[in-house]
Amino acid sequence: MELRQLQYFVGIAECGSFSEASRKLFVSQSAISQQIKLLEDELGTQLFVREYNHTALTESGEELYPLARKVLFAVEDCEVRIKDLQGLHCGELNIGLTYSLESKMRETMLEFMRAYPRVRVNAHYKNLSELLRLLKKKEIDIMLSMMPTSDHSFVDSVPLSEYRLAAVMRKSHILARKEMLTFQDLLPHKLILPEKGLRDRNAIESFVHKETGNLNVRALVNDVNALLNILRETNYVSILSADIIANQPSLCSVPIEELKDPIPIYAHFNNLVNRKSSAKRFLEILKEKMKIQSLY
Repeated sequence: MELRQLQYFVGIAECGSFSEASRKLFVSQSAISQQIKLLEDELGTQLFVREYNHTALTESGEELYPLARKVLFAVEDCEVRIKDLQGLHCGELNIGLTYSLESKMRETMLEFMRAYPRVRVNAHYKNLSELLRLLKKKEIDIMLSMMPTSDHSFVDSVPLSEYRLAAVMRKSHILARKEMLTFQDLLPHKLILPEKGLRDRNAIESFVHKETGNLNVRALVNDVNALLNILRETNYVSILSADIIANQPSLCSVPIEELKDPIPIYAHFNNLVNRKSSAKRFLEILKEKMKIQSLY
């Protein structure tokens, strides 16, 4: 059974004659007759009864008609749906990111949602290992983080921007007066660090072993919001992305000499999956936002 056979069948049923259907469908009457004969042979039943100046449906034809219309409507709906997806008039975009990228992401997400209100955006805040698992399982369309520390053959990475780690603390902290710190400066102070697996902890991992072995690390926290709450209420110091305090008026950041080199930020895709149009457009907006931010 072919789609064109169903189109011809429905056309004849609605027009009431082979000749009228051929004019409406811009197909020769002989071609329509041939395809209907093939359809009847395949189904093993007659679909039409030719009467004087009119063609009527048989009992089998009456049964097939609503089913054929449903199939044709479904095909048409598929075409509309795909065109809508390409034009970002519908669909869903799943983004995975670490919390420390939230400040860079907020404006991009809002602009995207304003521009494409019919595309649903789902943001998943996870640590790096969880994000890689979701990307591999195709549960997120785009992953935003620093470059994975080990090779992953399924990952295709696009460079976006870069960030720097810094000491983060209350503005009233004694270290807040300095323009630059060293790990030696941090020795007398109590630290609270991101737990292993979080983006910023991965970035300082080598220094945690080599440079900060004598630091007074009192706690590890796996939630950046909780960590920031502790910093606001105590004299603890942490090591985080400098831009994470963009909306934290009571906190400040001071660069650390040993961590002065920038760390790249990437958008990661599963290279076994075709990129959604919404993911491509989101990435374009994000790149533009990060380019603007880097000018200031």
